[in-house]
This record gives sequence, C-alpha cells and structure tokens, in this order.
Amino acid sequence: MATSPAVPVPLPVHFAVAEPGQRNRLTALIRVLMVIPQWIVLIFVNIAAVIVVIIGWFAALVTGRLPEFAVDFLSGVLRWNIRVNSYLYFLTDQYPPFNLTQEPGYPIQIAVPQATPLNRLAVLLRFFIAIPATIVTVVATAGLGVFSIGSWFMVVFTGRLPGPLFEVTRAVVRYQARHIGYYWMLTSEYPWGILGDPPGAEVQSPGWALRLSDSGRGTMIGLLVVGVVVEVVRAF
Repeated sequence: MATSPAVPVPLPVHFAVAEPGQRNRLTALIRVLMVIPQWIVLIFVNIAAVIVVIIGWFAALVTGRLPEFAVDFLSGVLRWNIRVNSYLYFLTDQYPPFNLTQEPGYPIQIAVPQATPLNRLAVLLRFFIAIPATIVTVVATAGLGVFSIGSWFMVVFTGRLPGPLFEVTRAVVRYQARHIGYYWMLTSEYPWGILGDPPGAEVQSPGWALRLSDSGRGTMIGLLVVGVVVEVVRAF
C-alpha cells in the first residue's frame, strides 16, 4: 500500500492502490450487480457536482481560484467515483464506502493537490483545452471495458488478476482521475501518464509512481487500439 506523500501534495492528482492477492470469486462474479447501489447514489452526487463545477467556473473566472467549498466537495466526489471504478474493474475487493471523505484504511487512495491560483484564460477555455485528454480518456475507458471482460473471467476462474491487466487497469483509472481533476479545476496540471511515469518519478513522487512493465506497456498499447476500434464502430 502506498504511503501518503509529504505535504504539499504534488500538482497531479495521484492515485495509489494496494494490490490484493487472492480475490473473492463470488463478489467478482456479481461485481456489476454490486455496484448498482453505488451508481444510483452517484447519479445524484454527480448532478450536484455539475452544479458546483458551474458555480466554481464562474468564481474562478473572477477570482482566479476555485472556492474552498468547491474544492472540498469536488475532491470528495472524485474520490467516490474513482473508488467505485476501481472496485468495478477489480483493482480491489473491498466495497467502496458511501461517502466523500478520506478513508486512510481503504485500498484505493486519491491525493488531490492543494488549491493554487488558476489561469483565468485556461479556465475560460477549459472545455476546449481538455478535448485531447477527453479523447484519450474515452478511448482508454472503452478499451478497458473490453479488457475487463477478460479480467472478469480471470478473477472468477482463477481468483487472480494477471499483472499486466492490473497495471493497465491502474493506469487507466489513474488517468480518469487526472482528467476529472483537471476538468473540474482541482488542478492546473494537464492529465498525463497513460503509459506510466517517466524514469525518476519514484524520486519526485515517492509512493505514488506508476511504472509499466514491458508486458504492461504492450498490453496498454493493445488496450488503446481496441478502444479506438470500439469508438469507431460506435460512430458508424
């Protein structure tokens, strides 16, 4: 389990997960059914988040900062969403809590950077600036959706998630967190790291770095290709 980084938290939204050993095959079998209550509650929570984002966007245009209440609430919503995604994609067997708060003992940890001044022009054009990252997120999520079928079979029949699948799932969920964090103005750091972190990341962000193995990197490339195919098929 990754340890909490020293304060101040680095600019990117950080994501860490404690890799479980043997997984529970029964809960894996009905994983989609088990997250339905979470999805129902999150529908209303995310509607509230959209309202807060709109308020925060106007406030950031005027003041150059996201209001503190918006930072606190949106950080909590981000944590909740990412916990549910992590549970859905078999990164953990521990059921997500129904709350917005930090849970130090939970296997999934999200570190949102401390609020800093925002560039007003970047805030104004946030939707357009985020389009490339949104495309990467959509493609990666589509690919993960296909690969998660294989993950489901592996966990149900063997009780384990193969290393490369664990690596790419962790990388995609982390990218989702960074995309949401940037889009919601929780950080000015543009989303990055879908292929893992560069050398030296362990020194800059101890406990949070993500390095893909050669097999993990190859799996990620395959996942992105599959994601592109899925989105092209959907488009036509």
